[in-house]
Amino acid sequence: MKYIFAGGGTGGHIFPAIAVADEIRKTDNEAEILFIGAKGRIEEKIVPSNNYRLETIELSGFDRSNVFRNLKLPVKLIRSFRKCMRILKDFSPDVVIGTGGFVCGPVIYAAGLLKIPTLIQEGNSFAGKTIKFLAERSDKVVINFPETEKYLKRKDNIIRIPHPIRSSLKVTEKNKAVEAFEMSPMNKTIFIFGGSQGARGINRAVEKIAFRLSESGINIIWQTGKTDFTDLKSRFTGSEKNIRILEFIDNIDIAYSAADLVICRAGITSIMELASMQKACILIPLPGSAENHQEMNALNLAEKNAAVMIRENGIDDKLYTEIINIIHNEKKITELSENINKFADPDSARKIADEAIRLIKK
Repeated sequence: MKYIFAGGGTGGHIFPAIAVADEIRKTDNEAEILFIGAKGRIEEKIVPSNNYRLETIELSGFDRSNVFRNLKLPVKLIRSFRKCMRILKDFSPDVVIGTGGFVCGPVIYAAGLLKIPTLIQEGNSFAGKTIKFLAERSDKVVINFPETEKYLKRKDNIIRIPHPIRSSLKVTEKNKAVEAFEMSPMNKTIFIFGGSQGARGINRAVEKIAFRLSESGINIIWQTGKTDFTDLKSRFTGSEKNIRILEFIDNIDIAYSAADLVICRAGITSIMELASMQKACILIPLPGSAENHQEMNALNLAEKNAAVMIRENGIDDKLYTEIINIIHNEKKITELSENINKFADPDSARKIADEAIRLIKK
């Protein structure tokens, strides 16, 4: 059988697709799998490194910061749609699976016109414009949060399966994980990251309190991203005993395993990885994320005592206090970690793969 996956722009759209593709390969080792992504985006690195073939289209999302950059968007959309039609006709997939991002739009829409079965997956609490548009035209819509259903007009094609994560994530014994970063396992440990590209708002806030946290005997594992790495590395030179600054962490599961508390954005893939690893967390949603979906994700968890949310405009006033209040409160850490774990499902990628395969058999 032949499968096309459409999704990209961020790891949050790519990693779930790879997780599902891996499950399809386990079921059918002769399956032909093709990814379609956006030219110049992160999928150009991630997809080939996971041994999948990638075709790209030249398309970008709506630019909210500079509306004049959107003037060429209709032309790009038409061109990308035509290329998608060519790819679909040449590859002739049995099913097309979309995992989010603007690249999903032309691929899933073209597949519908060609009468190819389609499945789309929405991990966020709030369904974005692309998913809302495609949901009415897709054979199957997989949602993560029950609340998402209210944003979708069509109801008969919806199924709830938790957002899939990478199968490569494994829990390491905590002390060994801390020692892997050459830090003392006797200390409480915080893991801070802002996604694969980093998060300047989080980095600047942590920079102001890192020494205070370190002096109180707290380890900090800090993935800064490329942009801020050099400056922050030099700023904290000599403090490596308690503050470990890294541009990027390949084996992020070891950092998760080392942490008593995680501080990060509220992208759905990060949230579901935290759920799977059963980690207490402080979520700081990205301001201005599309349809404010990150804040919606964080609020959903905060209402269920599965995370603590701090908006970025309150980060300087609240972050240090929240960290101290949580990290020395074993009862709070246990509550947060147990509640977020309720969102996890280690079999979600396989379940979505099974749904895609059923569409072929129809």
